[in-house]
Amino acid sequence: MVIGLIIILVISQLICFYFIVILNTKIAKFKDLEKRQDQLIREMDDAISLYLVEMKEENDRLIDELSSIKQREFKNNDIKNQKMAMINLEEAQETAGATQDESLQKKEPVENIAQKAFVPKKMAANAYKQQAVNETPAVPQAKETKTVEKDMSSLPTFEQKVLNLYRQGKSIDEIAKITQKGKTEIELLIKFHA
Repeated sequence: MVIGLIIILVISQLICFYFIVILNTKIAKFKDLEKRQDQLIREMDDAISLYLVEMKEENDRLIDELSSIKQREFKNNDIKNQKMAMINLEEAQETAGATQDESLQKKEPVENIAQKAFVPKKMAANAYKQQAVNETPAVPQAKETKTVEKDMSSLPTFEQKVLNLYRQGKSIDEIAKITQKGKTEIELLIKFHA
């Protein structure tokens, strides 16, 4: 009976050791899984941070382009305002010539009209030069617009340009520099059209 009890105790100890080994392997598997998840999280953080840096660079470039466009529009508006002032001056001069006879009859000075529409001499000279240039025949202008339209239709689109550069063996970085676009935009465009 004592021998039976010793055998049962030895068997129970072996079973306990077996369960301890099984639990130890499961804990090791969980630790490996945890390490892999930490590595994946780090890789995802790196990828997202790179993406955010690239987005920031593209946003900065967009802001720069928008500010330059606003400056161009501001300059164009100044030029348009100068042209309008010149047109108003010409109209004032025409009306001054017509009303000069009336003003002589009414004995009002013409100087009041000239004071209302004062434009510097340089601006007036530039306007007259531009007017002389713009007074070319209308038919050649129509021909010029037709040739410009033909040239515009023969130009490749942005997508075609990128795909042609890619087919020529250019890298994505080189294409991004040539087209002044972001690398991700070029990569996506190539993936969609490949």
